[in-house]
Order: sequence, then structure tokens, then C-alpha cells
Amino acid sequence: MSRRSLGSFAHDKRLSKYRVTDDELFKDGPNSKSVKFPDKLIKVLEQKLQDIAMGKDPAYSDQLVRRTMGKFYGQFMVDSFKRQMKENRKIEELILMFATHATGVLKKEPTLTGDSWKFELNNHIALFVKLLRESLRGLNHVSPELLGRLDMYTAKLGPAQSSDSGYESSSTSRDRDSIASLTISGHVSDMPLVKTVAALFRLSESSVQKEVDQLRTLCTEKTCLKNINAGAPFPGRREDFESEDAWQHWKTLETTQLQEMMMAIVQFNPELAKSTPSDACYPPSGHLHLQLSSSRHGSISSRLSLYGLGVDFVDITAPEDGDEDGIEVGHHFTYIPPNPKRFYKRLLELCLIADLELMLSPEVDDNDEVSLGILSALHIDLLNECAIRWRIGHSYRASCFLDLVKQFYERNDVPLECIPEALQNVVRVMHDMDLDKWPLADVDYVCNIYGGLFNIFLSSLYHSMDSIPHLKPSEIEPYLTILEHVRDSGFLDRFNVDVNARVSDVQTRVRQVALESFSTKLRELQSTPGVNRALPLLLMTDELEKSTKALDKRFPEPILGKIDVVSLVVEVQIPLFVTEVQSSQKRLFESSMNGPTPDIPIQDIFALYRRTKTLISMLAAFAPEQRVDFNLTGFFEPYVLQWLTNTDNKTSNWVEAAIAADKFQAEGTEGHSSSIVDLFDSLRSPIDFLQDLEWEDEYQNARFFTSLSKTIAKAVEQYCRSVETKFLAEMFPRPNDYLQPQKSSAWLEKARQLAIQGEKKIEPFNFQPESCVKLNNVEAARKLLDNMYNQIEVDKLAGVISDSAPPVPEKVERERFLFSVKIVLAEGLVSGEASLTNKLDTFVTLSDEAGNRLAKTRTIYETAAPRWEETFDISVDKPLWLMVSVRDRALVGKHDTLGRAYLCLDPRRFGDLMTHDLWMDLDSSGRVLVRVSMEGEKDDIQFYFGRAFRFLKRAESDMLRIFIDKMSPFIRQCLSRSVVKTLLKANSLGLDVNKALGNVTALYRSALGSSASEVQIPLPSGEKPRVRPEELSDVEIEQAILPLFDYFDANLQTLNTYLSETAKEKVMTRVWKEILTVLEGLLVPPLSEVSSDMKPLSDKEVDIVFKWLKFLRDYFYAGGEGPVPLEVLQNQKYRDVVSIRLYYDWSTDELMEECVRMMQQSLRSSAGTIMKRAKSVYQQRNLGTIKERKKEKQQEKEITNGQTIMQILRMRPGTSDFIAQQLQILTQLQQDQEKRAKQAEARKVSRPNNSVKKQNADLPSVPPLPS
Repeated sequence: MSRRSLGSFAHDKRLSKYRVTDDELFKDGPNSKSVKFPDKLIKVLEQKLQDIAMGKDPAYSDQLVRRTMGKFYGQFMVDSFKRQMKENRKIEELILMFATHATGVLKKEPTLTGDSWKFELNNHIALFVKLLRESLRGLNHVSPELLGRLDMYTAKLGPAQSSDSGYESSSTSRDRDSIASLTISGHVSDMPLVKTVAALFRLSESSVQKEVDQLRTLCTEKTCLKNINAGAPFPGRREDFESEDAWQHWKTLETTQLQEMMMAIVQFNPELAKSTPSDACYPPSGHLHLQLSSSRHGSISSRLSLYGLGVDFVDITAPEDGDEDGIEVGHHFTYIPPNPKRFYKRLLELCLIADLELMLSPEVDDNDEVSLGILSALHIDLLNECAIRWRIGHSYRASCFLDLVKQFYERNDVPLECIPEALQNVVRVMHDMDLDKWPLADVDYVCNIYGGLFNIFLSSLYHSMDSIPHLKPSEIEPYLTILEHVRDSGFLDRFNVDVNARVSDVQTRVRQVALESFSTKLRELQSTPGVNRALPLLLMTDELEKSTKALDKRFPEPILGKIDVVSLVVEVQIPLFVTEVQSSQKRLFESSMNGPTPDIPIQDIFALYRRTKTLISMLAAFAPEQRVDFNLTGFFEPYVLQWLTNTDNKTSNWVEAAIAADKFQAEGTEGHSSSIVDLFDSLRSPIDFLQDLEWEDEYQNARFFTSLSKTIAKAVEQYCRSVETKFLAEMFPRPNDYLQPQKSSAWLEKARQLAIQGEKKIEPFNFQPESCVKLNNVEAARKLLDNMYNQIEVDKLAGVISDSAPPVPEKVERERFLFSVKIVLAEGLVSGEASLTNKLDTFVTLSDEAGNRLAKTRTIYETAAPRWEETFDISVDKPLWLMVSVRDRALVGKHDTLGRAYLCLDPRRFGDLMTHDLWMDLDSSGRVLVRVSMEGEKDDIQFYFGRAFRFLKRAESDMLRIFIDKMSPFIRQCLSRSVVKTLLKANSLGLDVNKALGNVTALYRSALGSSASEVQIPLPSGEKPRVRPEELSDVEIEQAILPLFDYFDANLQTLNTYLSETAKEKVMTRVWKEILTVLEGLLVPPLSEVSSDMKPLSDKEVDIVFKWLKFLRDYFYAGGEGPVPLEVLQNQKYRDVVSIRLYYDWSTDELMEECVRMMQQSLRSSAGTIMKRAKSVYQQRNLGTIKERKKEKQQEKEITNGQTIMQILRMRPGTSDFIAQQLQILTQLQQDQEKRAKQAEARKVSRPNNSVKKQNADLPSVPPLPS
């Protein structure tokens, strides 16, 4: 082999000797595992790499080093790489990544020939490991395993002390200063950790140098190895750990770490590997064998376990227990102190004190940021080195730091923020090593510390509760963070802390503060001067509600899951408030009732009710288990009753104010005026008020609305009376106040011409718009009342009363009854004065026993057989005698009395609740038909609404009747027998009537509002004036009642403009009914058993009457465009009138036979029927029930042909007995129906659990007529 080849071989051998491959670099013990670096290393390393790349760090000034570092810095700043490093935190990956980038740079370096770049790579990797070591120096609580691992890598990469070949590369010669040989200096200035210790203990450098020189003779590598090689059992025992797995884990980890430290020592001093077996312990295989025994007396080292030492001690230099004798080699073993944990704790305490003094010194500005970890970088390095050499586990180190920080916090030497920082160290240790792998002594230690922290901060939380109700989450958030951490750690269970008892103390404190806060605030409010004693309570409710909502917003969840601040405050303060309200009951009631302007307005009382109800609901929501013994509805019920009384007293003013402000001009499409809207707005306000109370007691609430419904009915009745009074004033104006406008028109002249000589001429009445508006108001009131009925939910409230009403006590007051007395008609009336026509203007009055007028009908003019059809309600509580007086209206002076009769309203005689038709003979001549029914007057919401609807219905009916009464005289004058006879007489005289033809059809169409474009029906142009033939044409017959059509035309425009659609239909329907009645009166007399002097009409006269009927029907129908539908026009009355023509020409015998047949048919059809009760108030309680009743009435089959025949028979001689017999049969039929109805009622009463009182079988005797 040539010299050159030998030299090349030697060169490669040298390179291979000092170059460390990646596998060799990271080849650890068999049980070693990767150690993670702290998160903050990334940020520190980034800054250092940036400084090196920019040439700011003189320790790394070599250009080639800067290039490799800069290359790696470029990769290091990539986000994905940085994110990967933060997730893995493996130191090996960091080193490998640097080696990869350094390899790429060094391979391309032209100054490195051959494989010399490989040797240079080792140097650069060693510098990078050194950089990592420097970066970790300033971080807190770096794992000793990580530092040991880096030391081992440094030892593997370090160059030999000398080279047998003298080889030096250009790079190494260039970098001698930066990569010096790893020699051990004995000068203190080269020992940063020694300098840190000297500063810590305030020792001079010379004294420390002297002590170092003394220790160098003892503290050598060989001494260390000799102590280890002595075979002394290491101070760790099986009983120090909870399980065998934990024990084995500790042994494996300890063995690995010691092996790495041994390898680092040998790498720094390779000569140790050449020591004899008696001097060294390094095995040929490269693995360290330690004797780990659990014996308690093997040596000095084994007499006291490292993990069996307590943490509370007085003298840290106290000797260990037991005999100090042992092998000599261990006597001078100074690397590990006798009590390493105690020494470490004392050292840590001194470091903390020194760093805290530095932070508080003037050298540190107040605005400078300081670390919450307190420790400086130098002290961290010192503590890490001591912990590694003294074999202090990371679990104890973190616990000890937390313990000391806790003690400093208790002395107010450190802020609260330091506690969470110290807790995080424990969390990191627990993350790296499961708690069950910890030594038992460390577990007990940390449990005691956590228990102490829990007590400290729970006490702080306890005192923080004094700020309630102004307590804010930010004030206790730091405490809660620590308490929640301690609670969730599970250490409290090991520490045997009675958490519930301590939490209960805090809850008690919250209650105490809530009580004090409430009492203080209430005294403050009550001390304010003023007579309104409800005001302090109202203000107190505001405070309670406001503070409760604020606390609920601030603390939506219980503190620590157990301390519900809101519930604790509410369960104390709200019952106290309720108690205060109860104690103020008498004062509140007296102050709210003392005069028209009480000291406490009723509005404040109801505001107090709402607030109290809100507070009680809040108590139920936040503290469901807490109950208050307080009857809220019972407490405030008297105030509601008083308010209802006040509201009832105001009702009359509401009605008067609404009518006074009304001009009775139509507003809107429905045609009503403002008064009805104003009134119902006023009535709706108390309804809204009661509903807004949301009264909890359903029965009381229903009683409140019952009382209010009585007030509503009262208001409706008053409004109806007031409007009717104004309506009557318009319909019957006094001559001085109102002059009926006259129209000088052709139809009025024709009406005068058609009047019979000597007979009173009738002036047609024209209606005013205000009268129509009043009728619209009544119709609108029915709709508004029905809406109110639905808003209140009357049927539901009635059901509540029915289901929940308490037992009815024995009645003290007399029961009241409501009688409906209907004045139907009179017949056979005779005036006391001589009269040629015997036509009277009659009305009826009802008076009580004292002569007080109770009711009065309207006046029916010019008839001895008036028909009033008016109903009055009379309420009684005992039998009442009524005097029925029929009077004749006089234009001047006192009205004449035509006759009197007496009626006894005895509830016992009308207890069957049926309708009774009573013919009452007058004391002079004639008789009156009175229809009487009775029902119990009940304090019931449906009853009161029924009365209100009845008032409106009767007001509407009365106003409609007056409309018809004002039109009826002119209708009767136009549709009279005299007009028929005049028409026939004119025909017999041959009068020229062509002028009457004119344009009748056009006039008829104009009454209906038809357009001018419609087709008219003119007369034939060739027709000349001619003498009338014997037969009258339809045009001539229609011409006879042309004034009536003109009258309709004149008033239809007013009605059509100002009446609502509903009212207009009702008026025109009543007009049509009146027309049918008038036409029927032309043909037959009314039904009576008394013979009539009325003569039948001739065939021509009958034809004229039915032609009029057809013309008028077509006028009102108008081809479907008229105001009345065809089905209404052709009603039962219309069919009865039409049927008259069928029987009009029959003989008397034929009529009698047909009447008997009809009567038998009527008896058969009514044999199984039961007479229904009279129409009740309950059947009129809303529009729905009114429509149902009307529908039932329309569905009832009426058989009236028999009555029609009897009416015709009245005009035949010798038929009075037959008619009287038939009427008697009808009366008997009615009595039989009443009897069956009573029997059905008796069967109903006999059923069990029936609330209807049983009626006596025998009617009581009529009480005597009062004198």
C-alpha cells in the first residue's frame, strides 16, 4: 500500500471516527423515548436564528455557520413547518431538519473537498444543539430529560482532545474560536451557574473560588463513577409507588436518564472508558447496570428514600436518621445532598425571593413586563441543573413551585395571576406523566397544596359575596378559575376536603348579605317623606327586579355548579318583600279608600299587584323549592271589587260624554257615528285592564268579568234610551221646534185628490239622515258587543263559574226574577166621546202599585184595534201588581183613558218559564192581549250580555217600528178601499187617464237609481186620447198608487245613502211586511170571534188589490237589484195573502168544511210537539245565538190557512158561533201544549242532581189587588 493510499485510509478513518451519523446520534437506550420541548421554544429559537442570519450574534459569526443557520431559518419560517413543530414538539425532528438543510449547504461549499463536509456537518449540528441549549435556558420548568438528551447529543458530536495524525481542516482552523475543545475550566468566571449561586447567597467571587478549588479534589468524574460503581442501592422503593406498573415505569425512566448522563460524562472524558473495572463502571457493552433495590438498609443512600421525605422541615442540614457509618466511598459523595427535596425547596425559595426583590427594585420600571413565573433565566438554569443532578422528579418540582407561590400569595408577596401560571406547570407534568405513575409522596404533597388553594380562594369568594347585589363576574373570575381548576383536578377527593360544607358556608353568606341589603334599602325608601305608602313598596319591587335580572345576566350558571347567586338572593328577598306587603295590608287599604282622591291611587295598588306577581313568578322560576304563604289574589281582590264599583259609577258619564260629542254624522262605510265607537272604546279599556292583570284565580277572574258585564249592560241600556229619545224627538218633532218640509209636487196633489171628502188628509213624512245614523249606531253596537263577547270569552268564563263555584249558601236576600211583558194588541176599544169614525190614537202605560210609570208604548193612530207588539223587561223580587192603562192621545190637554186592567206578576204563577197569552178585559169596553214570560234574574255573565243584546235588539225594533209607523199612514191611505172604489168610479165615468201613463216606468226605474241608458217603455206613438173601456189596464191600476211609488222614491234616496246595508234591508223588509198587512186588511178583517161589519170586495176590486201586490213586489225586487231579496218578499205572510184569493169566492159551507179539515190537520201535526219556553235572555247573548234562534223560528212550519178561512168567514153572516168554537179549540190546543211542557219540566226536576227547583203542582192564589 503506497503512502498516499495509507494517508487516504488514515484520513477516512479519522473522519469516520469523529463523524456521527444520524442513527448513532439518536441511538439511545432500549427504553428511551422522544422528549417534547416547551411551546415557547419556537418563539425564542426564531429570534435567535434571525439574529444569527443577520450577523447580530458574535458567537455565531462564521460565514458558513450563518449560511447553514440562515438556510434553516428560511424553512423554519414556513407556516406549515412551524405548525408541525408546535404539534409534535420533538427535539429530534428539529435537529434532523437542521441537519438536512445544513447538508445541502455544505455539500455545495467549494472549500470543503472530498468528504470533509461531513466532519464540518458534525460541528454545525453541535452548534445547533448548543443553540437549542441556550434557547432553553431562559424558559421555565424545562424537562430534565430534555436537557440530558441535549447534553448526550453534545457529547456524541464533540471532537477528540487530540488528533494522532494532526489533521486540521480549513474550516476547523478557521473556527477555532467558535468551536473550542471541550475542556473543563477551574475558574469561577467560566462557571455561570457558580456565579449564579454566589450572587444568590451574596458571596464574593474569591470566597467562592476558594471553595471551588477545595471541591475540585473531591468532585471528579472518577469519584462520581466510583460512588455509582460501589453497588449501593438507589434510593427508590416499591412502596413509594401505588402500583407495580408505576414502580417499573420509574425504574425504566431512571435507568435511561442515568445512562444518558453517564454517556455524556464519558464523552467529555473518554479516558474514563479506559479505567479499570475497579475504578470505573462503564461497561463494555455501553450500557449502565445499576442495582435498584428496595432494601431499607443497604447503604447510606438507601436509609432514606428520596420520595419518602416530607416537605415540612426546619433544619435543612439535619443529618439523616440512622447510622452514618458506611462505605467510605459514599461518605464524600457531594453531588446529591442528604435531603435533596428539602434542599431543592429551599433553593427554589431563595431564587424566588431574589427575583421578587429584583422585580420590586427601582431598576425595573413599572411599565416593564415581568414574568408570572417570577424566576429569571439564570435561576431557571440553576434549578434545572440541580434537579437533574439531585434526581428531583418533575412532579415534585412543579408541586414545590406551586406550594411556594401559594405561600408567597398568602403573604401578599406575589399577585393572584402567579397562581394559574404555577398550576399550569402541574398540569403539564400531569400531561407528560399520568398521576398514577407519580410517587405517592408527591401525590400527597400536591393534594395538600390543592386543598390549601381551595380553602384560600373559597374564602376569597366568601368575602366577595359582600358586594351583592353589585357583584360583578370580573371580581370573582380569577378565584373561580382557580377553584374550578382545583375542583376538576380530583385532588380534593384525596385531600378529604368537605366541599359541600365549605360551599354551604358561602351560600349562607349570600343569604345574609341579601337580607342585609334588602333591609337597608327598604329602610331607606320608607324614610322618604310622603303619604303614598305604596310608593316605597313599588320602588322596592323595582330594585328587586332590577337586581335579580342583573345578577341573572351576570351569573347565568351557578358558581362552581353549586352556588346559584340569583336563587339564593331571590329566596331571601322576595319572601321578605311579601311579608312586608302582608304587614302593610291595613295601611294600604285605608289609604286607598280615604275619599275621592285617596292617598294611594288605585293605579299604584294594581301596579303593586303586577310587580308582586312578577316577583313571585321569579321566585318560582329561580327557586322552585321555595314557597311563600301568600294568597296574592285574595289580598288584592278587595281593590279589584272597589275598582269595578268605581268603573260602574263612571259608566253614565262615558255614555253622556260620547253622545254629547256626537253630531250623528256617518263615519266610514258602515254609516255609524262617533258616539258608539267612543262608548265601546271606553268600555273596552276596563276589559283590557282586567285581562292585563292576568288574574291567577280563574273563578275570581270570572266573577270580575261578570260584574263588568253588568256594567256593560247598564251602559248599553243607557245608550239605547238616550239614542231613542233623540230619535223620537226627530221622528215626532214639536211644531215650534221643527217644521216638516213640504214638497209641492204632483204626487202630493194626487194624494189630496184621492182623499175622501171630510176625511183627515195625511201628510207624508220624510226622513232625516241623523235618524238613519242612529239606527246604524244600534246595528254597529250589536257587532261591537259581539266582538266584546268574543274578546272576553264569555262562554269560557261561564263554564269556569259553573265548574268552580263554591257551594251556594242559604240565600239571605230575595231572589229576583225578570218578567218580559209584551203589549200585543187591543180590540173593541170605544172612545168616551162621540166620534163619527171611531178611530183612536192609542197607547198603553204600565204602572206599579204606587202609581209609578214603568213602561209606555208608542202611539198607534186612527184605529180601534191597535197592534203595538212592544216588549218591556220588569224585574221583581216579590209579586207585583201592574195597572195596564189604554189611553187615547189628545192633541191638547189631558189624554183620555179608554180602560184599565190589572196584571199580577207573581213568580210562583209563571215558574214554568213558558210564554202565557193573557186576554185582559178592560173595565170599560174592549180587551188587551198581553204576552207574559219570566226567567230568573241571575248574576251571570251570559245573562248580562243577553240583556245588553236584548236592549239593542229592542231599540232597533222600536226604531224600525217608528220608521214603519211614519210610513204606514201614507201607505194605508194609498192602499185603501177608497182608492180602489175611486179607481172603479173613475172608470165608470169614462175619465181621460192617458196623462197618467206619462213615463211611469221611467219614474219607477229612477226610484231604483237606474241609469239613463237603460231601455225605457214609452207608450205607442199612434195611441190617441180615448174614452176608457170598462176593463182597467195594468198601467191604469198602477197609476192609482203612483203617489206611493213617488213617496218611496223620495225616501229611498235618503235611506239608501245613510243607512247601512243591514239596516236598509231590515227597514225595507219591515215596509214590505206592512204593505202585506195593509193589503190583507183590504181583503179580510183581523181574526176574532166577534162578527165584523166589513163587506167583501168585488171581483174587480180583488183583482186591483192583487195587481197592486204584484206591482209592489216587482218594485221592491227590481229584477234582483232591489233592497229586498225575492225569498224575503215571498215569505209566509205573502203566501197567506195570496191564499186569500183561493178561498175568497168559496161558499160559506165550503169554507167551514175546509176550516174543520185544516183544524184537524193542525191537531194531528201538533199532537207530539211540546211547547217551547219563551225566548230567553241567554238565547240572545251574542249574534251567534240570535242567528240560531232566528233560524229555528224560520224552520218552524206555520199552518195559517185555517186562520185565513176564519178571517173570510167573519165577513159572512151567521158564522160568529163557528169562529168562536174554532178559536176555543185553538185555545185548548195551546193549553194542552203547555200542560205537556209542564209535565216534561216536572220529569226533569225529578231527576237526581238537578239544579232546577221543583215547582208546586198547584198554582198559588192570586194576591189581593192593592187598594
